[in-house]
Amino acid sequence: MSDIERYDYAFDPEGDAWAARLLRRVPHGASVLELGPGPGAMTQVLRARGQAVTVVENDPAALQALQALGVEVVQADLDGAAWLDALQGQRFGAILACDVLEHLRQPEQVLKMLAGQLEPMGSLVISLPNIAYAGVVAALRAGLFEYADKGLLDRTHVRFFTRRSIEQLLMDCGWVPLAWEANRVPVAHSEFARYFEAIPDAWRQHLLTGWVDFDVYQWMVVAAPARDSRDWEAVRVRTEVSQLRAQLQALQVTHAAEHASLLEHQKAFSEARQLIAEFEQKRDSLNQQVQQLEADKAALAQSCQNAQETLALERAAMTNRPWLERLARRLGF
Repeated sequence: MSDIERYDYAFDPEGDAWAARLLRRVPHGASVLELGPGPGAMTQVLRARGQAVTVVENDPAALQALQALGVEVVQADLDGAAWLDALQGQRFGAILACDVLEHLRQPEQVLKMLAGQLEPMGSLVISLPNIAYAGVVAALRAGLFEYADKGLLDRTHVRFFTRRSIEQLLMDCGWVPLAWEANRVPVAHSEFARYFEAIPDAWRQHLLTGWVDFDVYQWMVVAAPARDSRDWEAVRVRTEVSQLRAQLQALQVTHAAEHASLLEHQKAFSEARQLIAEFEQKRDSLNQQVQQLEADKAALAQSCQNAQETLALERAAMTNRPWLERLARRLGF
C-alpha cells in the first residue's frame, strides 16, 4: 500500500464521518491553510465550497493529485522551515492540521509558527489519534504494540498523544483550546478487537469502570492563539447569549401555544363540570322520585293487603250467616 493510498478516502460532507465533522468547524468563506492533506479528500470539499485553499505537502504522488484541484501548493517538509518562508505575508481564516502532527518530529515548532499565519479571530482545527484508546490498552495487556499500515499505530507515527498531552502541547505553544470533539469507535469495530475480546469479561468491566473516554479513537480540538483568547471568549459568550435568546423565544412560542391550549382545556373542563353538576341534580331528582315511588308502592301494597284482609273477613261473615239464622229460630228469637 502506497502512502497516497493509505490516506485516500471518500466521505459524505453532510454525513457523520470524522472528516465531515472536522470540516464543519471551518467557517464557510474562510481562506484555508491545510497541512499534510495527502491526496486531498478534504481539500476537494473545501474547493467545492468555493473556498481558497493553500496546502503544504511533500509526498510526490499527493502533490500531483493536489495540483489538479486548483489549489496553491507548497511543496515542503513540515519539520523544516521552508514552508513558512513560502507563506511569508499570507494570512488565513482557518488552519487545518488533521492527523498530521503525530507524523512530525517537532510538532511544537510547527504550532508555534502557525499562530502568525492566522487572520484576527482565525482558528486552528487539529485532529490527533488518542493513544489512550481502550484497544491500545488491551493490546498492551497482551504485551503487544504492533505498528500497521494505518490506524492508531500507523508505522509513520512518531509522536503519541492523549487529551491531556494535547491540551498541554497547545498551551505550551501559545494556543488556547476552544472546543473539543471526540471520534468514538467501538473497540469491537477497531483493529484491536481481538485483543479486547481476549481479556476476561471481569477484567474488561473493571478496566472500563469510570473510564468515560475509553472508546475515543481521535480527538478534535478547535484552538485560537492566546492573543485572541479574550476576543474568542467574547464571541463564545455572545454565541451562548444568542442561543439562549433563541431558546427563550422558542419556549415563549411553545408557552403561548400551550397556554392557549390550557385555556381551551380549562374552558372545556368548566363546561364539563357544569354538565356534571346538571347531571348530578337530575340524578338527585330522579333518586327522590324513585324513593317517592318506592314509598307509594309500599303504601299501595299495604292498602292491597288491608283490602284483602277485609274482603276475607267479609267472605267469612257471609259464609257463617245462615247458621246463625237457624240458631236464632230455634232459640225463639
